[in-house]
Amino acid sequence: MIRTPFERLGGAVLEVLLWIFDRIRALAWRDLEGRHHEFRHIPIDIVEGDGAERWLRLDHVRRVVPELPVFASLRHRHPRGLRRDEAGGVERIEARTLRRELTQAQALRTRRFLIWLDRVVIDPAERRERMRSPH
Repeated sequence: MIRTPFERLGGAVLEVLLWIFDRIRALAWRDLEGRHHEFRHIPIDIVEGDGAERWLRLDHVRRVVPELPVFASLRHRHPRGLRRDEAGGVERIEARTLRRELTQAQALRTRRFLIWLDRVVIDPAERRERMRSPH
């Protein structure tokens, strides 16, 4: 079958349009890529830090663990394990700091959350960091 120049041009235009669509979709979702975590249908925003650091949004964690102390109290006990993001002042707690804070918890839901935190957040981050570091 002989293709006319218009048919060849149509295929190229279609490829360009698909490429543009793919770029726009990637741009729209770039802030959420790799950051969707949830514990029992409760979304928890997690931001990657240096190395194996994972910073959880504190107000999201409080939806699961409402008895968590206020930011100032936590900051006093763990000065390096809490921060406020520059954009919007979102309070965050580092995952291993949260684990230390909750280790003595007795509530079943909190104990299950700790298991989830280790399995889904901390262990994969530490494993990824070990793979990156030269031996």
